[in-house]
Amino acid sequence: MNIFNKVLACGSAVVATLAISASTTQAQNLAVDPNFGGAFTANPITPTSGGVNNGWALYGGSVTTDMSLSPDNLYPGATSALLTQNTTWGGEGAYQIITPTISLNSTYTFTLQALTDNGFTSYATPLALNLHFVGPWNGTAYPVLSGGGITESANDGAFVNEPGLHTWTSFSVSISTSDATGIYGIVLQPQTINGSGTPAAFTQNIYFDGADLEVSPVPEPTTLALAGLGGAFALSMIRRRK
Repeated sequence: MNIFNKVLACGSAVVATLAISASTTQAQNLAVDPNFGGAFTANPITPTSGGVNNGWALYGGSVTTDMSLSPDNLYPGATSALLTQNTTWGGEGAYQIITPTISLNSTYTFTLQALTDNGFTSYATPLALNLHFVGPWNGTAYPVLSGGGITESANDGAFVNEPGLHTWTSFSVSISTSDATGIYGIVLQPQTINGSGTPAAFTQNIYFDGADLEVSPVPEPTTLALAGLGGAFALSMIRRRK
């Protein structure tokens, strides 16, 4: 084997190692407590509540459940789920705030499973997923950021989803940014509303489970630097051989 082939073989091994590493990174779920088992943090989440990076804050009457009273089963592999039984415009659901290192020009995708076990009302799309970058605490809240380098999927925060009847149905939204200036963290929020639903005496059960937040990164500067180093090494070895 000549020196050039040896360099190519070494380079292929490095590329394979980097590919495996990248695949592992992409598979990481950044959401805390994906199956809503608790313990839950206080609502609202504030700098002194201990809630940042510490799981879900529930609101509006939503509760954790093992679905033992439901004709349906939990999402595969789960031992708990979140139940909302909302009949108002006030909203029910949960949210969490996490502070991962923000990866620029990468897509953060929030995916959640939902079902109803008792049917529908006339309000056909009672479910929304919210995924936003937030700024530092401003005295009253962690403000939602938008514009600038931030891009959100069209369905982010929109009530455009209907859960499956007796079937876990997947929904997702996504965000990305080209500039991390002013970004403190990320907020994830599944919620339901049903204020105009009829019949009025019917309360729709909507369950959430299997929360997943993953990032799909572009090649990082360190990866590009390694590739450049490998190229420089190959040229150096060829010159020395000559």
